[in-house]
Amino acid sequence: MIKKLALSVELDGVSSTFPVPYYCLDLDQRYLCINAIGIEMIGTRFHEKDFLGRTPYDMYPKNVAETIVQHHREVIQTKKILVAEELMMALHTAQVKWFSVTIAPLKDRADQIIGTIATLVDITSQKREADHANIAKVFAHLQMVAQILPTPAYWLDINQKYLGVNDLVVKRAGATSYELNFANKTPYDLFPEEMANIIVSHHKEVIRTGQILSAEEIATEVSTGELIYLDATIAPLRDDDGKIIGTIGISIDITKAKEAEHLKLENAMHKTQLEAQEKFTKTANQVAHDIRSPLASLLMIIKACNEIPEMERIALREAAISIGDIANNLLNQYKEKEQESPVQEENRQPMLLSVILLQMLTEKKFQYDDLPVKFDYEFSEAGQFACIQVEASPFKRMMSNLINNAVDVFENKEGAVTIKLEATAERVRVTVSDNGKGMSQELVDKILNKIEVTEGKVNGHGLGLMQVHEALEQNNGTLSIQSQLGKGTHMILEFPRVEAPSWIADEIKIGLHDIVIILDDDSSIHMAWDARFESIIEKAPGLVVHHFEVCQEAIDFINRIPEADRDKIYLLTDFELLKQDLNGLHVVEKTGVKRSVLVTSHYVNAIVRERAIKIGTKILPKQLASEIPIIIDDGNEHETQKNSEGLRIVDLVLVDDNRNFANTLIDFVFDQDVVDYYFDPRQFLAKLDQYPKNTRIYLDNNYSMVDTLGIEIAKDLHDLGFTRLYVLSGDTFKPEEIPSYLTVILKTQIDKIRDW
Repeated sequence: MIKKLALSVELDGVSSTFPVPYYCLDLDQRYLCINAIGIEMIGTRFHEKDFLGRTPYDMYPKNVAETIVQHHREVIQTKKILVAEELMMALHTAQVKWFSVTIAPLKDRADQIIGTIATLVDITSQKREADHANIAKVFAHLQMVAQILPTPAYWLDINQKYLGVNDLVVKRAGATSYELNFANKTPYDLFPEEMANIIVSHHKEVIRTGQILSAEEIATEVSTGELIYLDATIAPLRDDDGKIIGTIGISIDITKAKEAEHLKLENAMHKTQLEAQEKFTKTANQVAHDIRSPLASLLMIIKACNEIPEMERIALREAAISIGDIANNLLNQYKEKEQESPVQEENRQPMLLSVILLQMLTEKKFQYDDLPVKFDYEFSEAGQFACIQVEASPFKRMMSNLINNAVDVFENKEGAVTIKLEATAERVRVTVSDNGKGMSQELVDKILNKIEVTEGKVNGHGLGLMQVHEALEQNNGTLSIQSQLGKGTHMILEFPRVEAPSWIADEIKIGLHDIVIILDDDSSIHMAWDARFESIIEKAPGLVVHHFEVCQEAIDFINRIPEADRDKIYLLTDFELLKQDLNGLHVVEKTGVKRSVLVTSHYVNAIVRERAIKIGTKILPKQLASEIPIIIDDGNEHETQKNSEGLRIVDLVLVDDNRNFANTLIDFVFDQDVVDYYFDPRQFLAKLDQYPKNTRIYLDNNYSMVDTLGIEIAKDLHDLGFTRLYVLSGDTFKPEEIPSYLTVILKTQIDKIRDW
C-alpha cells in the first residue's frame, strides 16, 4: 500500500506536465491515477478522486469493463507492451468513444511490476468512418445479389430510408428507377400515411427484436391506383460485426388469393380458407424454388471467377447464403407434406451429408435469430459428396441436440457455432464446434461414458446426450470430444463412409469432343454453367455447349443429332420448367440420351428419384452445382507418347486433392506442359509402373482421404528409384526435415515454381 501511495504521488506530480492522456491500474485492476487530459478525452464530469481505488467494473458496463481488465491482465502476465482498441463511454452522457490504447507494465524502483499504465488516442471518428464504409460495402453487395431474385426486394436503413431496390420493385411501382423514385425516400413519401405506418412499424419491429418477421401488408399499385395485398418477409441486415444496419424485405403478391378468399367466404368460409392456404402454399413453394435457382447460379459464378478478389467473393457468397436462408425458411414454413417420403425417416439408407447439414444450419439460424450467435460451416472438397448409412430422423435429431447444446453454452451472449465436414475413402467426420466456455475433463469423461450429466442447461451439454448416444449406436457412429476450458468444445462424430446412391451425381466427366446440352428456364443458370465450362473449353476446343430454356426445343435439337454422334451427348437439365407441359425427366425419356444429370432442388422427392433411377439418369442437388467437379476424359492414357520401354512420357505428374488449386497450376503455371493429374494419391500409386523413373512428380503434403503425408510418399518413391520429387505444401519445414532427394515448394511461392 505504501508503494502504491508513493507511486501515486509521483505520478500526480508529473501528470500536469505529461501531455498524453493516461491512466494507471494496480495488480488488482484498481485505478492508481488518471490525468486531467485522460478524463477530458473520455468525456466525463468525474474527477481523478472519483476513479482512485475503483476498478473499471465500478465505472463502466460489464462488457466494457471486461475488455479493459482483460487487456491489463494480459500485460501483467506477458510483461510485454500491448496495443489494442478499447471502447469507453462518458459516464454522464453514455456517449460511446473508441480509443487506441498502449498498455505497458508499471514498475517500481526495484524493477518489480506493480501495475500497468495505459496511454489513450481517440479513434472514434476513424471507427465511424470505417463503420460507414462497412455499411456501404454491405449494401453494395446486396445490390448485386438482389437483381437476380425473382420476387420484389428492397432494403432500408435504420431510419427507414430506401437504400436500394431491385428492378422488380421499380417495375411493380410503375416507377422509372431507384435513383429517381426511391433514393433517400421513406414509405411516407410513397404511400398514404396509414399504409406507411404499417410498413414502417414492421421494419422497426425487426430492428428492435433482431428477428425475421412475416406479415401481411397493403400497398397501392402506382400505375392503377388499386390496392394490392402482399405477404412480406422482413429480415435484419447486419454488418461484419453483427450490428443491425437496416432491414431487407421481400414481398409476394397474394392479391388474387385474397380476392378468392373474400369471394368464397360469403358461401363457405372454411372451404375458402383451405383453398386460399393451398394457393398461397403453392405460391410460397414456387417463390422459394425460384429464389434457389438464381442463387445456385450465383454461387457457381463466384466459384468460377478467380479474378474476383477473395474478400469480395466471400462477401457475395455470404449475401447469397443469407437470401437463400430466407428462401429455405419460406419453403420449410409451407412445406408440402407429400414431398417428404415417410420411408426415408424409418429405414437406414445412404444420406448425402452436406445437403442435410446445410438445411439444418438454415433452420438453426432462424430458430436462434434473436441471439447473437453466428453459424458457419466448413466442408472439405472430399466431404461435399460424402454419404453415410443412417436413419435420417434420429440423425437429424442428434445433430439438432448437439447444435442446441452448443448454443446454450453462450447463455444468450455472443458466440459462434461451426459445422465441419471431412471425409476419407473409409470414414466421414462431422464436427460441431463452439467457442464457448469449454468443459472440464471430468464432464467430458461423464459424457463419453454415458454417465448422467447433472449440470444441464447451465453448461449447455446436459440435454439430448442420451439420444446422441442412441443414434450413434444405431448407425455405427462414434463420439469423441475435444474441449478446453475458456476456449471451446469440439463434438466429433465419425461414421463409416458408404458408396453414394446410384442416383447421385458426384462428378461430371466430359469427353474432348462431347456435345453438352444445358436445359433450364432460368437464364442465370446458363450463365453460371458457361462460367464453369469456360476453362474446360480452353483445354478441349472440340467440346461444344448448347443452351435451351424450352423442353420441346431441346428434344427437337437432340433428335436431329446424327446417330453416330449420339454417344457424345451430355445433358444437364432442370427438373421443373415453368409453364411447360414437360419436365427434365420427360426430355431424357423422349430422347434416350445415355448420359444425363438432373440438376434440381427436388432431389428429396421420392417419386422424382425413383423415375430418375428407372431411366438411368443421375441427380445433382442444385446447391451443389458450384461444387461438383467437371473432369475432362481426354483418353490420354492411350494418346500420350511412350518411350521405347512402353512407359508414358509426360512433362510432370501432379497429385493434389484440391481441384481448384490443381486447375490453377495446370492453367497458369504448367499451361505448356503435358500433365497427368490425380486427385487421390492411391489412384496415382496404382498406376506408378506406367512412368519412367525420371518423371517430375509434384505431391501435396496433406490429403483429406488418406493419413499418409506427401513427404512420406516421396520417401517410398525415392526408394523405388524416382529421382525428380517435389512436395507442394502450405506447411513449413526445418532444413533437417527435408531429405536431399526432395524439394519442398511452399504454396505461397507457386509463382517461382519454374525456378526449381
